[in-house]
Amino acid sequence: MLSLKQQTGQMIVSGFEGTTLNARTEELIAQRGIGGVILFERNYKNPDQLLQLINDLQSLTAEHAEVPPLFISVDQEGGRVTRLGEPFTQFPPMSCLGRANSDELAYRFGLGMGKELRAAGINMDYAPVLDVHSNPANPIIGRRALHTDPATVARLGAELVRGFYDAGIIPAGKHFPGHGDTSEDSHLTLPQVARSRESLEKSELVPFIHAIRQGLEVIMTAHVVYPAWDAKQPATFSRVILNDVLRNSLQFDGLIISDDLEMQAVSENLESIPELATRAGVDLFLVCHDLEKVSALQDFMMRDIETEKIPRTTIEQSLARILRVKKKIQPPAENNSDLANILKENQSLAQEMRAFFKE
Repeated sequence: MLSLKQQTGQMIVSGFEGTTLNARTEELIAQRGIGGVILFERNYKNPDQLLQLINDLQSLTAEHAEVPPLFISVDQEGGRVTRLGEPFTQFPPMSCLGRANSDELAYRFGLGMGKELRAAGINMDYAPVLDVHSNPANPIIGRRALHTDPATVARLGAELVRGFYDAGIIPAGKHFPGHGDTSEDSHLTLPQVARSRESLEKSELVPFIHAIRQGLEVIMTAHVVYPAWDAKQPATFSRVILNDVLRNSLQFDGLIISDDLEMQAVSENLESIPELATRAGVDLFLVCHDLEKVSALQDFMMRDIETEKIPRTTIEQSLARILRVKKKIQPPAENNSDLANILKENQSLAQEMRAFFKE
C-alpha cells in the first residue's frame, strides 16, 4: 500500500541535474516517491554513462516491492528537438515523414528510434507530435509536425505509435487538442486558437482519434486556450477539454500528462495547479527543471487532498492509470551491447528520411 506521499509522487515526472545519481535526485525518488524523470542534454555524456545513470535511478525503486519502476522519459522527436547527442542517430524532423507520405517509413522511424532509446534504458518518449501544421507562422511547431493535412498526420502518427510500442517504448502523443494553429510560443506566453468547434473537430482532433484507436495510452496537453470549448482555461486546466472531449467524446482512458508546468503559459501560480489540473483530468505533472517547484507542487497536492479540495477518488483513478501503463515497462538492459547494430541500421534510415528534407 503506497502512502499519500508515494501516491502523489507517482503523479510527478521531474527533471534533474547531472550525469550521475546525486543526493538531491536520490531524495526526490527515495523519499518523495517521484514516479518518473525526464532527461535533457545536461544528463547525457555517452551511452554507457546514460545506461548506468538509468540503472542507478531504477535501483532506487527496485528495493521496494510495492513501488513501481520509474518512467524514464525524454523529448526525442528528431530535428531540433533532440536531447541525446551522438552517437545516437540525429534524425531529421518528422516533417520528412510527411513529405515521404509512407506508412512503412513512419513505422520504421518509430521502431528505429524506439530501439535506440530502449537500448539505453529509456521507456517513454514524448512523441509523436500529432499537431497539424495548419499555421505557417507557428513559431514552435513548424517542421516538428508531420504535415498540414489532418488525415496524413493521423495515418502516419498511428504508424509511429505502432513502431514505438513494437520497440518497447511508451509513446506520448502531443499536444492535445492541437498546437499547430497557434501564432505564439507557449514557452513564453499563453496562446489562443480562435477556431470554431466544428473546425477543431475536423482538423486538430483527427490525429488523436486515430492514435487512440491504434492503442496510444499517454497524451500530453497543450498550454493553449481554445475559446470554442473553454474561453478561460488552457487545455491543461480545462475539464471541458480533458474530460468532456478527450475522456468522454474520444473515449480515452489512458494517462494524461501536462506539458512542462514551468512554461510561462501556466507558471504564474504554482499553489493552484494541483487542484486545477486534477479536477480537469491531468494524471501526471511534468516539471522539467526546478526541483524546489517539484517539492512545492507535491506539498500543495497533499495539502489539497487532506483538505478535500482534491477528491481522493480522483487520485486513486490517476494512480490506477499510472500503474496500468507502468506494467508495460521492461527492465533496463544490463549493457547496451545491441546499440551499435541499432545505430548502424538507423544511420541508413536517417539518410533515407533526409532525401525528403527541404529547408
